[in-house]
Amino acid sequence: MVQMKGKNFIETLFFARPEKVGEIRILKFDTVKAKIARLFIVGNFSGRFEDARKVMEKISELDFRAEYFLTPSGFLIIPWKFRRFAEAEKGGKLWVEKLLKGIEINANHLFVGVDSYSSNSIRKPHVELSVICSQEEFYCTGKVYPTVHQERGLVRADVDSHFVDLDDRVMVLCCHDLTIFNPRSDHVVRGFRKEIKEKFREKAKKFSPEIVLHHSHYTDTPRTWLVSWKTIEREIDSVKHFATSGVYYNNGNVRAKLDEVLKLTKK
Repeated sequence: MVQMKGKNFIETLFFARPEKVGEIRILKFDTVKAKIARLFIVGNFSGRFEDARKVMEKISELDFRAEYFLTPSGFLIIPWKFRRFAEAEKGGKLWVEKLLKGIEINANHLFVGVDSYSSNSIRKPHVELSVICSQEEFYCTGKVYPTVHQERGLVRADVDSHFVDLDDRVMVLCCHDLTIFNPRSDHVVRGFRKEIKEKFREKAKKFSPEIVLHHSHYTDTPRTWLVSWKTIEREIDSVKHFATSGVYYNNGNVRAKLDEVLKLTKK
């Protein structure tokens, strides 16, 4: 765990092997209350319930306090048995409740990334959720802006569910959702993806979020998200803090140093 003193972030780094949690190393930690604590996993991660549970147990033992705690997308992968988003939302909440049973994380609000897939292909039905645990209340949103390959398979959340009033006005983004704010595709995107992009950005400006929390799957270079974060800073001046949480992994060929990734994926 890395704490940059005087900042509003606690960087949590867990080292894992693909199939099970390996050694968990705490690099450095200062006891402090942070605005945002984010989990960054170094090395691949299974998403299995048992491994996610072990990580959360270790986090509960650490001496820190935060207002918001954020995990990567797909931190927990649950069985697929859904037909509609409402069913996936209900299932995601139940699994996160089970994940956290008996565990206390010293944060006001927990944002847990939960994925579920009907097959090995993202062209088939699947969801990518953010389950929000807030003082025994559960909220849920999910990815709304699919990649090109996900257009047919993604079971999408409602755009409005990404905007939540907690201790602050919070906008939640599930992985590729952050590219809604990347202007490079504004003139080429078509159909429902164009409609989502326009509706989401219009809603964001009206909501005036103070906090933006972004679940990502794999982030081994800040350049994946840099343009989008710069656009958010330029278009939405109400944003005081933002953070990406993810897995620092790229099949043994990461493109940027970890320190650079951490530095350029937060405000």
